[in-house]
Amino acid sequence: VGAMKFHLCGGLDAPDWILAEITTLSRLSSVRIKLLAGHVIRHILEDIFDYEKVKKLTVDSSLGVSDLKACIAVLHFFIANAAKFDVDDNTVSRELQQLGLPKEHSDSLCRPYRDNKEALQAKFLQQSLKGEGLFLVYYARCKLFLLFYFLP
Repeated sequence: VGAMKFHLCGGLDAPDWILAEITTLSRLSSVRIKLLAGHVIRHILEDIFDYEKVKKLTVDSSLGVSDLKACIAVLHFFIANAAKFDVDDNTVSRELQQLGLPKEHSDSLCRPYRDNKEALQAKFLQQSLKGEGLFLVYYARCKLFLLFYFLP
């Protein structure tokens, strides 16, 4: 996987932290991935993120807080990059499977992405022109920490 180039990554190799967290994301059901993807898309489009509601979605999945945040970060990475690099949903699904995500999970992520692709692209264009909205993800000691900065 390390030598492969992915449209989802702008034609580059997948980052190591993505490869490390695919297994964590795979522990969720495909239905939960679809619901989480919807929350991530809503955050991108409307700057709204209900973390408590998201925690309730995953309460019985045995994910810890850091694992849940890692899943959110991975979904954000895939959704944002797919929209920014104008990747069609079939390519997104295929590349997610190449990265190790099960087909059912990949397809469930692609549905909300496909439905919102144009709106996501418009939002990213607007943000790039105005310099608004920061989403910072960093990797430290095998755990992802997710920081949201909401700008007025």
